[in-house]
Amino acid sequence: MPLWFVSCSEQCFYLLMGEASVARTAHPLLSVVVPTRNERDNITPLLAELAQALAGVRTEVIIVDDSDDDTPAVITAEAQRYPDDFRVRLVHREAGPARAGGLATAVNAGMQRAAAKYVAVIDADLQHPPERLRALFDEAVAHNADVVLATRYRAGGSYDGLDGVSRRLISVGLKWVAKIVFPDQLLRVSDPLGGFFLVRRSIIEGVTLRPIGYKISLELLVRCRWVRLVEVPYHFHTRNAGQSKSDFKQGMLVLRHMGRLVREVPAAGRFWKFCLVGASGVIVNLALFALLLAHHWHPLAVLFAATEASILSNFFLNSILTWRDVRNLRKQDWFWRAVMYHGAVAPVIALYLGTFALLVKFHDPTSLLQILSLVPALFLSYWLARRVVFAPRESWASLFRRTPRTRTLQEALDDTPLVTDDEAGGLPALPEAGAAQGSV
Repeated sequence: MPLWFVSCSEQCFYLLMGEASVARTAHPLLSVVVPTRNERDNITPLLAELAQALAGVRTEVIIVDDSDDDTPAVITAEAQRYPDDFRVRLVHREAGPARAGGLATAVNAGMQRAAAKYVAVIDADLQHPPERLRALFDEAVAHNADVVLATRYRAGGSYDGLDGVSRRLISVGLKWVAKIVFPDQLLRVSDPLGGFFLVRRSIIEGVTLRPIGYKISLELLVRCRWVRLVEVPYHFHTRNAGQSKSDFKQGMLVLRHMGRLVREVPAAGRFWKFCLVGASGVIVNLALFALLLAHHWHPLAVLFAATEASILSNFFLNSILTWRDVRNLRKQDWFWRAVMYHGAVAPVIALYLGTFALLVKFHDPTSLLQILSLVPALFLSYWLARRVVFAPRESWASLFRRTPRTRTLQEALDDTPLVTDDEAGGLPALPEAGAAQGSV
C-alpha cells in the first residue's frame, strides 16, 4: 500500500472523528473527571496540584458541576490559566432532572465526554491526593491495565481522613458487603467502593451505566468487562474545605445499588444465585421423595427419581437464571451441558461423603457436621459449573487457561505509535501522475 495513502487516510480518519481542530499529537493521553457541588474553595488548589502532578502528560480535566454557588465562575476563570496540554472543560448541570442521580451520574456524564485512552476519576475535596494520580496513570501504562484502583486498605495506604468512628465502620462494612455479594468480581479487590480510580476508556464503551448514589467504581467493576486490575495505595486525607456529602442516606443508596446490579447483571452475585437454585433443588428432591413414597414406589426408584428431578431442575434454573448470559447457540449445547452437569455431580458427592467420613472420626455424627461437609462440596459444585458446564463452548478445551479479552478497534488505534511532525516532516507530497510509488 502506498505510504502517502496510509498517512492521508490516517489524517482523514481523525478529521471524520471530530478532531479537525486538534492535531493527532495534541490528542489527550489522560482524561480526568471531577464531579463538583459547591466546591468553589477547592477548585484552585485542586487544579494546581493536578497540573503539577501530570506535568508532561497531555491531559483534559472535565469538571461536571452541580453547584448552586459561584463554583462555575471560579472554574471558568481558573481554566484560562493553563496551557493547551492541560485543558480544563466545564460541564454545568442546571438544577432539576439533569442532576438526577447525583455524583454517580455526574461522573458518568464526564466519562462519556472523555477523549483519552485512559479516564480517571477524582473528588474535588482533596481527600483524594492529586499527586497520586500520576502513579495511577504510570501503573496503567506499565501494566497495560484495564482498571487501576487507588486503595486505602493496602500497605502504604490509610483511611484516616474518614470522619469519626461511625463513618469508618460504615465504610468498612459496606466494603465487605460488596465483596461478599459480588465475590467473582470483588473478592480480591481491597477497596471496591473508593471514588479514586482510573480505567481504560474502551471497557465502558457500549456499556449502559445505571449507578445509584456515589459508588461509581462499584458500577464499573461489576457491570464492565475487565481483565487486568492494579491497585495503588494512598492516604485518604481530611476534607480541605466545604462539607462532606456522605451520610446514612448515601449508605442506603449503596445497598439499593447492589440490589440493582444483582437483578440486572447476569454475572453479578452469580454464586448466590447458584446457592438459591441449589436450595430449590433440595425442596424439589424432598417433595418428590415424599410424594412417591406415599404412592408406595420402591425406595430405590424413589431415590433415583427424586435425585434426577432435582438435578434437572437445578440445571434448567441455572441455565435460565444463574448463567442466562451464556447462550446455547445450538440445540446440541443443551444436551452436552446437561450431560456434563450430571457428570459434575459425582465428584461433588464424593467430596461431600469423604469430608463427612473424615469429620466423624473426630466427632459423633450431627447435623452441624453434615452442614460443614456440604461447604467444600458447594464450592466444588460451583467451580465445576462455572469453569466446565456453563463455560463458553470455545473454552471447554482450555478449562484452566483464562481467555484473553479481545482488543477493540479503539484500543488498537490508541496503541498505534504516534508520529510527530518533526519525525515525519509533515504529510508527504502526493506523487506526480505516472511517478513510481513506494509501498509498505
